[in-house]
Amino acid sequence: MTAAPALPTTKGYCNILARERGLDPAGHAGHFQDAVLLEVPLPWKRDLMGKAGALAPEILNLLAVWLQDYRDGKGYPHRPLVIAPDERYSRVGYRRVMFYTRPAGAFAQFDKTEYLVPTDQQGGLVWAWYQTPELLTEFERYRVPEADMVRDILVCTHGTVDAACAKFGYPLYRHLRDEHGDTADLRVWRCSHFGGHVFAPTLMEMPTGHYWAYIEPSQADQIARREGDVAQLRGHYRGWAGLDGGFLQTAERDLWQQYGWDWFGLNKRGETLSQDPDPENPLWAEVRITHDLPDGGQATHDFRIEVKLILETEVSTGDNRTYAYPQYVSSVLSLT
Repeated sequence: MTAAPALPTTKGYCNILARERGLDPAGHAGHFQDAVLLEVPLPWKRDLMGKAGALAPEILNLLAVWLQDYRDGKGYPHRPLVIAPDERYSRVGYRRVMFYTRPAGAFAQFDKTEYLVPTDQQGGLVWAWYQTPELLTEFERYRVPEADMVRDILVCTHGTVDAACAKFGYPLYRHLRDEHGDTADLRVWRCSHFGGHVFAPTLMEMPTGHYWAYIEPSQADQIARREGDVAQLRGHYRGWAGLDGGFLQTAERDLWQQYGWDWFGLNKRGETLSQDPDPENPLWAEVRITHDLPDGGQATHDFRIEVKLILETEVSTGDNRTYAYPQYVSSVLSLT
């Protein structure tokens, strides 16, 4: 496999350059075992997750523990994010915290637990959730169980990480917030960076864990309403956080295209059957996705996913360094 050379660099936003070069977002979603959303007022500095200021000391200490675990080879299965307070959703003197946990086995969405705590107790709650769960009873009065099933759309507007996220992300946020964010079962938030500025304007949905790319108002309306022809969104879907890695995520996109919007509500799980032995840059994998059917029963699909191209493009606006993005193609091996 040879890499496609990056085109000569021109002054521009990384997402515009990526789209001009034909970067397909499939297989480039984050994946995690748990996530936490923290309501934190703007402005957000680039290093807000690493330096004192915006976040409570307990949260910074927890992030330091996670970072050390990662350096010790234990992985980083967490997704910490911040969201900006909203005049309708928020409450003066309080901060919202949403915890998401990946269920065991097949699933369609992450388990969600939401709290609205006094501002000075946000750090204590987060530390207790992850490090001292025996203390969680102290925060039970701040639970918001009626919000556990609310759908949250998170639009990256974190311009201090990449200018594209502010220039393209904020108008998308404004559109979604104005058109769809005043219903009882859907909220729209400005969110910190969750990876992939080259896909701006980019958003993710929770509790389902879907990642999207290059979203304009027409696509945003489809996603918010979950209606219309999903084929029109094929090139805008990055993947599902419930599947680890690009091979499985690419196969899952094919199944979404087959089943339509019902697919997002079906319990599913994935496994890798075999894979290119190159641990750094595998070029193929055979994967299996087993899922419930809309009318009951189960189905199993086996795919062979191959890297057809390595596309290099600037990873960040104003930075000439490039990143090599695998571009995946899939073929069906079997269906049972």
